[in-house]
Amino acid sequence: MGEWFEGTARTWLRRDGVLAVLLALLSLIWSAVAIGNGPAVSRYDEWTYIDYSRKVADGHFPVRGEKLATASLEDWSCRGMEGRIRGVAPPPCKAAEAGRNPAKWPLKGENYNGFHPPLYFAAAGYGGKAVAAVAGTGFVTGARWISALFVAGGVAALFLAIRAWKASRVAAFGGALLGLATPAVAASAAIVHNDAVTLLAGAAAVWAGARIFVHHRLGWGAPAALTAAIACTRVMSLAAMVTVTIVVALAALAPERFGLCREGCVRRQVRRRLVRVVLANALATAGPYLAWTAWQNARTPAGYIPAISGLSTASVDENGLRYVLPSILDAYGLTDPRTDFYFQPGIKSGTTFLWADLLYVFYSLLPVVALIGLWHSRQRRAVALATGGGPAVAAGIVQARELATSASYFRTVSGRYAVSIAALYCAAASLIADRPRWRWGLVGFAVAGYLLLMLGVVGASSLEEVNEDLRR
Repeated sequence: MGEWFEGTARTWLRRDGVLAVLLALLSLIWSAVAIGNGPAVSRYDEWTYIDYSRKVADGHFPVRGEKLATASLEDWSCRGMEGRIRGVAPPPCKAAEAGRNPAKWPLKGENYNGFHPPLYFAAAGYGGKAVAAVAGTGFVTGARWISALFVAGGVAALFLAIRAWKASRVAAFGGALLGLATPAVAASAAIVHNDAVTLLAGAAAVWAGARIFVHHRLGWGAPAALTAAIACTRVMSLAAMVTVTIVVALAALAPERFGLCREGCVRRQVRRRLVRVVLANALATAGPYLAWTAWQNARTPAGYIPAISGLSTASVDENGLRYVLPSILDAYGLTDPRTDFYFQPGIKSGTTFLWADLLYVFYSLLPVVALIGLWHSRQRRAVALATGGGPAVAAGIVQARELATSASYFRTVSGRYAVSIAALYCAAASLIADRPRWRWGLVGFAVAGYLLLMLGVVGASSLEEVNEDLRR
């Protein structure tokens, strides 16, 4: 009997492993296409992340407000960027090599993103240099491939995490592929940006939820260790784990409603263990963030005001707080194609926007469908709650941090700040669709999205064509 069980377990693991590797390969294929066809620097602050990674690899953690390194300025100019920022475009490549006056670049050539934790940038910096040396590419291309590896690992991990919820392989495959086809995720697989860790962070949250609500393993160590690791990469990548932790806190109030306290269980003991998970995750969230922030704030010049200040934010004194609460709903849909698109020229065209529109509608409806479709299952209602509340939690974190650090708020909370919630959305979609025919429909929808992103590259315009159109 024992031999049969071990053999069956090995077969199942082998099959899951093959599909996880296939998903990682599909992700790397997309990255190869996007990196090759989209050399321009992304408008979403990629120049600051290139600079941060490069400086870490050179043994220096940048201070908020310091000027971009000469090599980073040249990368920004020689690769180019779509459009202008506050009416300023990067100088031409030859001028960049000759002048190197940071004030000539948008936002005064300043690196205002030194507040981010360093783990991703250490990986991108040292890894980017290693890839560049081995493959003969430039540093930026090498660092972009580190992002590609993070996303590929995230897609594979998401598949395994959804499987931990006892979803079928087909449904889990469809959900994980949908995660890759989410525009903000796909974009991060081809640029130097710590958004690249968000799908992996979201997968960790999905797995942590399954560990508690499906397998009834209530130890606090593993979830807290994952939370601390995520906190060392990007604060907003914690959104999915924070959301799951909030659901665990709700379960501590009434564990029987989540299937955690069946006949014969000692309710008090279950509640105590759940509270320990919540407290450990809270400490793992706050500890790395507060320690890093305190160190960086001590290094930041007194009275420093970021050059980007006011570009997307408004002062509390300017409009009060009356616009903050409605903004909590902005992140639903995750990537609004009207205001919130992420692909640089060379990898986007009409089919890209078609897919973004379809997915936006799908993601906007999914929280309601999840609450209706999963609530009957005590185990799975945790996913329904996390899907329904996740974007609001992410938007709340964004606004709370901005209010606390600069007495301002975002006029509109970008859906990309909630992109780690995409893993919860994909898990919910897999569990809802896990029935005959439906699961194959989810796979078909995800495959269509992946192919539409690929087709978007075929019809894409070059950076020169896009900028010429903008000048007209």
